[in-house]
Amino acid sequence: MYSGKYVFAQVLEFVNKYEFNKCVKRYKGDYHIHQLNCWNHFIHLLFG
Repeated sequence: MYSGKYVFAQVLEFVNKYEFNKCVKRYKGDYHIHQLNCWNHFIHLLFG
């Protein structure tokens, strides 16, 4: 069985979550959300 990191986790390491959250706050991306916030939406799109 594979004991290292999965490819998805390795790609996700390149995204700086602090900078992502700064952009979300600047453009009010999480305004009136119901289920998925911007970070979770981004992860779902990246996985797809």
